Amino acid sequence: MYYENVFIFSGQLSQKSADDKLEESLDLIKKSGGKILKKESWGLRDLAYKIKKNSKGYYYMINCECKSSSFDELHIKVKQDLNFLRFMNIKIKEISNEPSMLNEEKK
Repeated sequence: MYYENVFIFSGQLSQKSADDKLEESLDLIKKSGGKILKKESWGLRDLAYKIKKNSKGYYYMINCECKSSSFDELHIKVKQDLNFLRFMNIKIKEISNEPSMLNEEKK
């Protein structure tokens, strides 16, 4: 199954720390048998409202192929780590090869 995941990390982190947190999350998915097919950085963006006293956050989007059980350990980590502001994953039918409108790497 294909999934699209969006991570928002605290804006109080440095860019490198946010990138490291993302890599830790990707490693958890890979260890449980998932494959990362696409990864995008959407950069440091303003939040619509404060979350955990943060008004900014680092946004990342990944597409992966895995079982839904691959996210079990990741959900536990997200709940324990205060630097994870939000995490959302949705099931999708296919993965687009085009970069998204928010992708900073294409600019």
